[in-house]
Amino acid sequence: MKKTFALLMIGLFLASVAGHAQDLKLDDILNSYYKATGIEKMKDWKTVRSTGKNVAQGMEFPFTALIKRPAKVRVEAEVQGNKMIQCFDGTAGWNVIPWSGSSAPQDMNPDEVKNMKEQADLEGPLYNWKEKGHKVELLGKEDMEGSSTYKIKVTKANGDIDVYYIEADSFILLKTSSKIKIQGNETESETFYTGYKDINGVQMAMTISTKIKEQTVYSVVIEKTEVNVDIDDNVFVKPPITPVKK
Repeated sequence: MKKTFALLMIGLFLASVAGHAQDLKLDDILNSYYKATGIEKMKDWKTVRSTGKNVAQGMEFPFTALIKRPAKVRVEAEVQGNKMIQCFDGTAGWNVIPWSGSSAPQDMNPDEVKNMKEQADLEGPLYNWKEKGHKVELLGKEDMEGSSTYKIKVTKANGDIDVYYIEADSFILLKTSSKIKIQGNETESETFYTGYKDINGVQMAMTISTKIKEQTVYSVVIEKTEVNVDIDDNVFVKPPITPVKK
């Protein structure tokens, strides 16, 4: 009888511990995520320069990405010998798309500007989400390829909705899912974060892969990241269009 009672008490204790682990509140999960990633150390980052390659359809394209606070971004990629540029100067966006038929800088459309603004947010929407005007909700837990994850829904200030999957053990971001439009049709995209590396005390994913309908459409492989390097503000300024001489 005593043995049975002891086993019963151990079982109740373990169930209590497991139940407590499953009942973490949103703030507890987010604080654990901040701590695990070291994300708060980013507050001292003024600039970031990353280099690597984009992989799509079996081809690789080298890229350089520059970010300068408070909200400047420039991405350059070499595609078949031509340089593509996407840039946001903190107020407006412009790009150079050689295969569009013109090498002159063009103004970005609103969707492109929105995307560049999001890239300028170094810490991402989960950090200081209230101050950024977002809404964050805990949807529960879900198994993801053998890993238990917390599902967190983020309704951004601009109305976009993303779902974040944070591993329950390590509190590292494994995946985000979002609704996107392709040729006017809405579909769901999934972005996976792997190959984490310590960058100045912050855990950052070195490989970011995006899937649509379970097919990987492209991956970003970061080979080098430098923090607080000198970046001239002029690189974000839209160059004047040179008139064509007749």
